[in-house]
Amino acid sequence: MKHKLLFLCLIAVFGCKDQPEQIPAYIKLKPFTVSAQGDASWHKITEGWLYVNGEYLGSYTLPATVPILAEGPSTVWLYPGVKANGILATPDIYPLLTSWESSSVNLVAGQTTEIQPTTLYDPAIKFPFGAGRGDFDGGSSIIFENRDNDQTTTYSFTTEGAFAGNCLQMKLDTAHSIIEIATEAIATLPVLGLPEVWLEMHYQCDLPFFLFLLYVNDFGVEASYPVFQFNNAEDMNKIYINLTDSLVKTNGKNYKLFFRAGIPKDNSGKYAQLNGTIRIDNIRLGHL
Repeated sequence: MKHKLLFLCLIAVFGCKDQPEQIPAYIKLKPFTVSAQGDASWHKITEGWLYVNGEYLGSYTLPATVPILAEGPSTVWLYPGVKANGILATPDIYPLLTSWESSSVNLVAGQTTEIQPTTLYDPAIKFPFGAGRGDFDGGSSIIFENRDNDQTTTYSFTTEGAFAGNCLQMKLDTAHSIIEIATEAIATLPVLGLPEVWLEMHYQCDLPFFLFLLYVNDFGVEASYPVFQFNNAEDMNKIYINLTDSLVKTNGKNYKLFFRAGIPKDNSGKYAQLNGTIRIDNIRLGHL
């Protein structure tokens, strides 16, 4: 028995040789280009979800260089991703844009292969307001209504501060400190969780404002549901808001986007500022 154990130990020590470490190939992922109005400058695609030969290799903030333990002709998929609801900790694949795919990426150990991914809006997307109506740049635009019973605090379309062309602008002062406006109604939206419904837009503001969903509930009564608070943004900022959970929870019909803002007050009840301006541009509401 002792001789047998010694023999097994000798095999373990001398019979197994260290395997040479595999040298990885590298893929350099460049930021997405966008084949749509405004190209990539209208978007904020910060992430890419990478698959090589059917294997998920992770999500990366673009640009990124990724080591790959594969060689030769390979199939690469890259899905465009955004910061959902503007939160850095919640990157998500953006389902309204198509993935990039190539079956002819040649990977060479120790060498870097550069990839320039492209994307566009999925042709199957439905835009409930109609494509382009939220750009406010002529032709038919989304119709808004004043909901605060103060005709002084209303909205206008202007080139002042717009991201491109015209934008929707709301102005407030201490004499007229609250503004509420709502879009035209959308008869139906998906409310079962799939497909996902996303709102994208640019905004600029020097005071906080809020997004609600107005909808008609099962009793035929208009109700509201809070969705998002926009904080101050000195420059035009792009945001992608996932409305899916809000639609599931409300399960209504005749939805409207409802924007509300008020000049904030300090702890003593005094106005913290004398006036404020909110600008919104390039509203796109979409789902597959």
